[in-house]
Amino acid sequence: MRSSVVLLQKADDMMRTKVVNDSTDLVPLVRAFDNKTKKDVFREVMSEWKPLSEIKEKYGEIGIDALELFDKMKLVETKWTTPEEGIDGKPQKKYRSYYSAFNINISCPVSEISEIFTIASLNLGDFEKLESEIYDFLGEGGKFGNMVAENFGLTNLSMKGIVKRSNKFCYKGLKLCRKD
Repeated sequence: MRSSVVLLQKADDMMRTKVVNDSTDLVPLVRAFDNKTKKDVFREVMSEWKPLSEIKEKYGEIGIDALELFDKMKLVETKWTTPEEGIDGKPQKKYRSYYSAFNINISCPVSEISEIFTIASLNLGDFEKLESEIYDFLGEGGKFGNMVAENFGLTNLSMKGIVKRSNKFCYKGLKLCRKD
């Protein structure tokens, strides 16, 4: 029985590598580590399971936003605490890094990578303005992604990069919709 416990622990500590082979996946990856707080939060969840309350106490709302971004990108895994471990008898989420390495293998034209980095490096104010305009344009029912890109003078690649950077949109087939 003892050896099976050791095997489980070794499997749990196994190094996992996130493979990035789509150029648009660079957009959220660049944004995931674009400030000290995000880097610090990720460093904390790399070492062990951290409850949401501990991250909030230490980093405030910025820390919570970082965890949400990491969760969206599937860089962290989550689990619920027991009520006893939670706050006021209520369970809370705990987070831990899912990956300990990245393998980035992308080959694309310079024009494509320049579009990707343009979207990733848009300053927050300009990005939020564009995001808001797209959100309003989509309406409740959404619109085909090509139509949205054309309306805003964007390429489909840029549109896909915007969707990967934003928490407000998702593709449902070819349709771009507001996130539920």
